[in-house]
Amino acid sequence: MILWEKILNALMIITLMFIVLGSLVVQFFYHEEPCPLCLLQRLAMLSIASAALLNIYSFPRKLHYGLILMAAFFGGFVALRHIALNICSSSPFGNPLWGLSLYTWAFFTFVCVVLAVAIFLILFDKNHRSTLMQVSTWHWVPLALLLFTALLNIYATWHRCGFNNC
Repeated sequence: MILWEKILNALMIITLMFIVLGSLVVQFFYHEEPCPLCLLQRLAMLSIASAALLNIYSFPRKLHYGLILMAAFFGGFVALRHIALNICSSSPFGNPLWGLSLYTWAFFTFVCVVLAVAIFLILFDKNHRSTLMQVSTWHWVPLALLLFTALLNIYATWHRCGFNNC
């Protein structure tokens, strides 16, 4: 059972990193500069992925899922704030993707993360010792993707804001 839980955590990390990489593609190739709320949503996704990485490199624990939930709620509140700021606007910020703005898709992503964690907590038994487990070869994929995305996001934020406030 632990193997399936680790695989699902790895899939969550990979999915979130592709979402963040997609936002970086929009920033650099479509020249849509992110606002501070967008940067906070990216930070929340990176935080979720970092907490899920803890489940891969040690036994999955409720503490790790609690960290994921805190980051998802933070990101969800930021996305809701973003939606509320643009709800009455005649032209929403950025080009829509399949009819919805990127910050609306971010809100749906955070809701899906909360639902996934709820399902993980229901399905998987949490009576494990909190010692490190042996890490297999495929565990390096989410770690490498997370590190690459985080470093690219740091560069993108520096490119957007420099050493000043955004």
